[in-house]
Amino acid sequence: MKITTKNYFKAIKEVGFENLPEVLKKSHLVIMTKTDEGKDWSIYDNDADVKRVFDLAFEKLDEFIDNKGDLSGTPEHPMIIRAKEDAEGYKHLPLDKLKMIYRLECDAEQEDGLTPEIKIRKPALEKAIAEKEGRQTPEKKESTLAEKFVKRFLLLSGKTHQKKEIEGFLNAVQDAIKEKEIVKDDALSKEVLLVQNKLLSLVNSMGKSIKVEFSPATKKQLQLALNKLKAKPKKKSLNGIEQEETKPQQNLMSSIEFANLHFNTIGFTGKWLDLIGDPSPGFTAMVFGKPKMGKSYLCVDFAGYLARNHGTVLYVANEEKLDATLQMKLNDKDVKHENLFVSDYLPDDLSKYQFIILDSVNKLGLNPKDLDNLKKKNPGKSFIFIFQTTKDGNFKGANSYQHDVDVVIEIPEKGKATQFGRFNAGGEMNIFDDSNELSGVKSEEMEIEAEFPVPLGEIFIYLKRKGEKDEDIVDILENDPERGNTEMKKIANSIIRKKNLKIKVLEVEHAYNDSSNITHGVAYFTIKLSGTEKDLKKFAGENKEIEYDWDGGLGGAKKNAKKSTPAKKVEKKKDWTEPDWLDKADWNNLKIIKKYCDQGKYIEAMNHAMDCDTVIREEIPGDIWKKMGGQLTKTGEEKLKAAQGKSTPKVSEEKKKKQTIVFNSTIRALKGVIEREWDIELTDGEYIEILDIAQENSVNFYEVVTDIDPNLTAFMTQMAGALKIWDKTKGKSEEKSREKFDPRFYANRKDDDNPSFIFSLTSSKLLAEAIKGDFDLIYLVRRELANRGQDSTGKWVGFDEAAKIHRIK
Repeated sequence: MKITTKNYFKAIKEVGFENLPEVLKKSHLVIMTKTDEGKDWSIYDNDADVKRVFDLAFEKLDEFIDNKGDLSGTPEHPMIIRAKEDAEGYKHLPLDKLKMIYRLECDAEQEDGLTPEIKIRKPALEKAIAEKEGRQTPEKKESTLAEKFVKRFLLLSGKTHQKKEIEGFLNAVQDAIKEKEIVKDDALSKEVLLVQNKLLSLVNSMGKSIKVEFSPATKKQLQLALNKLKAKPKKKSLNGIEQEETKPQQNLMSSIEFANLHFNTIGFTGKWLDLIGDPSPGFTAMVFGKPKMGKSYLCVDFAGYLARNHGTVLYVANEEKLDATLQMKLNDKDVKHENLFVSDYLPDDLSKYQFIILDSVNKLGLNPKDLDNLKKKNPGKSFIFIFQTTKDGNFKGANSYQHDVDVVIEIPEKGKATQFGRFNAGGEMNIFDDSNELSGVKSEEMEIEAEFPVPLGEIFIYLKRKGEKDEDIVDILENDPERGNTEMKKIANSIIRKKNLKIKVLEVEHAYNDSSNITHGVAYFTIKLSGTEKDLKKFAGENKEIEYDWDGGLGGAKKNAKKSTPAKKVEKKKDWTEPDWLDKADWNNLKIIKKYCDQGKYIEAMNHAMDCDTVIREEIPGDIWKKMGGQLTKTGEEKLKAAQGKSTPKVSEEKKKKQTIVFNSTIRALKGVIEREWDIELTDGEYIEILDIAQENSVNFYEVVTDIDPNLTAFMTQMAGALKIWDKTKGKSEEKSREKFDPRFYANRKDDDNPSFIFSLTSSKLLAEAIKGDFDLIYLVRRELANRGQDSTGKWVGFDEAAKIHRIK
C-alpha cells in the first residue's frame, strides 16, 4: 500500500514502532514532533523541504512493509532469523535454563557490545523470566512531549541541518512552553529550557545550514536526565514480594552542625585501613581480577580479619565449593575463627551475619537488581561481591555493578590489590605478603641502632657551603658534627618516604671516618630507628642502605618502643667482604661486588671488580668469581674443590643450552682487538673456537657480548682465560705465522680452486676496497658457505646448522 499522511500513523501502529529499523524510528520521532503527533500536517503542505523529507520517510516505510526486512530490500541475515526463532522458543524453556542463557547473553554483550541478535534475544529472555517468576513485565510508558523534545535535540548532533528545520524545532518548543504543555514541575523542564537556549543560539549564529555539534557535557546532562525517567515506582525483592519505592530521607542543616556530626565507622586498622579506608557499617565492595591472581586469597584473608576484629562473617564459596582448595587457603592465611562461617550456597536467612562475602556473583547468577534487593532485605549488613572477568581483565556484567558499590578492588596483576572506591581511593596491598601481620594481627614496633655509611665525597655534596673545599669535609664532621647529623637525618627520611615505609628516625650521630681521603673515604653514622620488624628489614640489613645484622636474634633491637630497655649492639659476623688486612674502604668495594652478585648482576660485579686493586679482587671467593665470568688458576680450582669438600663436580642435570652468539660486525671487530692484544693472528674458525670456550666457562658471556660497550673489560678478561685453554688444547699460538699464503701449495690446483687465479680476474677497484676494509671478505665467504649449507670444511650439514656454524642469522 502507498503510505500517505492519511494512513502513516495507522501503518506505524500495525508494524509496531519497536520493529522499525533505526533510521525509520528516528524519522518517526521527527514526524511526530513536527505534526503534533499527526494532528497538524500544515507544515507538510506549506514547506517544500519538509514535504521532501516526509515523502522519503513514507517511501522507505512502504519498502520496509513490502519487503518485511531491512530497507535494502535484501532478505534478513541468517543470524537475525535464528535470533528471532530463539526468542520465540524461550517461553517453552524452564526457568533455570533461561537464567543461564541470560547470563551468557550479558557476558556476550560485555565483550561484543549490543549486537542486533542480542537486541532481539535479551528482551525476550527478560520477558520469559519475568513470566516464569510470576512477575509482569513493565509496560512501556508513552514519551512525554518534553522527553520527545530532548530526544529530538540529541538526534541533531553530528549532522547538517537547514535553518528552516532548526527554526521549526525552536518554534515548536516555544509554543509548547507558551501553551503550558510543558510546565515548571515537569521532570525535564530544566532540560527543555536548555534545549530552547541551544536552539536559539544556533538560529542566531548559522547561515542557511549548519553542522550541529554538542559538547560531551551537554550530551551527558541530557542523557542522564532521560535515564532518570526510567526509574520504576515499585520493585520486587528476591522473595517475590512487591515493595513500594521509598523516598530517601531529606536533611537540611547548617554547615557548622554538619561539621560537628559524628559518623559511625567500623574501625579498620593496619593493611585493611591502608587498602580500603574506614567505611561505615553496611558498606558494599566488589573484587575482580583474572583467574589465579589472588581474588579468593585476598577475600579469605579479609574474612579472617573481619571475624577476629569486627563480627560474624559468612563466606559463600559457590565457585570453589567446600573443598581442599578452600581449606588450603584458610590454612595458608591462618584465618580459622569461631566467627567465620563457610557455605557453598547463599542461605535465605542472613540475620546472624554482619559481613557476607559472595564468591562469585557470576556463579550465583545474581544480576544488579538481585544485589540491590539483597542489600535492602538486609539493612546494616556489609557485602563483598567477587566477580569473574572477561579475557580483557574487565569484570563480567553490567557497569551498574560498579556504580552501586562503595569500594572497588581490582587485582590487576598476580598478588597485587588496588582500590578506587570512595573511602580511600588509590589504596594498595600485597596479597601474598608473608609477614605476620595477617588478618589483623599487628606487628609490634621495635627500635634498632644501626650503622649508616656514606662516602665522604657524597656527603660533602650535601654539606658544602660557599668557599669550602673538598679536603674540608673531615674538619666539618669533626668540628661541626651537627651539620652532618642533620643532613643525614634528612637523607634517611627521604629514602624512607620513597620506599613508603612507616619508620621513624629517632637519632643520627656521626661516629668516625675510615679515611681522610675524600675519593675513597667513608663516614659512618650511628642511626636509631623505630618501626615494625617488617618495615625495618626493608631499610636496614646486609646490602641495604643502613647496615644492621639481624642474624643474632634481633640483636641491637629493642622490642616495644615504649619500654626504656637500652639497645644492645651486636658484633657483626665477618664474611669475605671484611678481611682483617684490608681497610673499610676496601671492605666497601667488596660489599658492592657482593651486592651485585646477590642480585644476579654478575656483569656489573665484574666491571666494578676490574676497577679495584688486585689485592681486593683476590678476596673474592672462587665460586663467586666464576659466576662473575672470571677464570681460576689450577691452584684456585683446587682450593675451590677443597672448600666445597668434593672432587671434580658431577653434573646432576642436563646443562642448559647456551644461546648462539651471532658473528656480527662487532664481534668481528673485537677479533682484531684480541689479535693485537696478544700478538697473534687467528682464522675465523679459531676465533669462534675461543668464543665457544669462553661461553662454556662463563654464566654470563652471552650477556657480556650482547651489550659489549659497558662490558669490554669483562669480555677481555673472559677471552684471556679462554685463549689460554684453547692454546693448551691446540698448541698453536707460538707457531702462528703471518705468512698465510704459500703459492707453491696451490700451484697444481685447477683455476677454480686457486686463489691467485681468482684474484687475478678481480677488478682493481674491488681489490682496493677489500684492502681498505670497505667490506669483510671472510664474512662473505662464511655467508656463501652458509647459503650452500656447508661447514668450514665444505661438508654438507644443512642450511640451519650451517647458519649456526658460521654465525649467520
